[in-house]
Amino acid sequence: MRWLRLYLRSRRVGLALAISTATAALVWLLVLVYSDAGTIDTRGVSLTVMLAVAAFAATLGGADDALDHTASINWPVRRAAHLLLAAAAIVAPLLLTTVTDVRFAPLEVVLRNTAGLLGLTALGAALLGAARSWIAPLTWTLTSVLPFLGPSTKPATQVAGWLVQPAGTTAATAFAAVLAVTGLVAYTVWGCPRRPAAETAPDR
Repeated sequence: MRWLRLYLRSRRVGLALAISTATAALVWLLVLVYSDAGTIDTRGVSLTVMLAVAAFAATLGGADDALDHTASINWPVRRAAHLLLAAAAIVAPLLLTTVTDVRFAPLEVVLRNTAGLLGLTALGAALLGAARSWIAPLTWTLTSVLPFLGPSTKPATQVAGWLVQPAGTTAATAFAAVLAVTGLVAYTVWGCPRRPAAETAPDR
């Protein structure tokens, strides 16, 4: 499986995995030490997932644009697998906390926010490239955790603040699903756009 090792190394997946896991561990530890709460709320889940997704954003594109678009490699399957495995890597450490005194919960919010933010990142990668794909998830998350976008009964607010809505909020879940599917399809089919030659040329 030499090609797999080379792929993971070229995309810096190991670094992204380390950052994602360390972020979840740090948030869990801070809540364990400094809070009496047994559950990390939706805002804490959203921020943790956003940081993990931002770490994996850089792995969505390679250094060689020509290679990433060559027809001799089945890139759509690899891109889809990359996104699905990234989602699993982000969710796994959050799920492990369910056996401890402090946990990321509820599970539905963890899965909804991971799917939605990763889909938004993948859509950003397909439109703007991997280097800028983190902008939309970061902006949306930081806006959502502000006090004026808390839980709401208004569908428009539920969509705008889908990251911080309680589990079972239909509008928030549906919107996250749309982001997830749209991002998955766009990135799987098109990948990242080709960059100008000046951005990929080696330094002299």
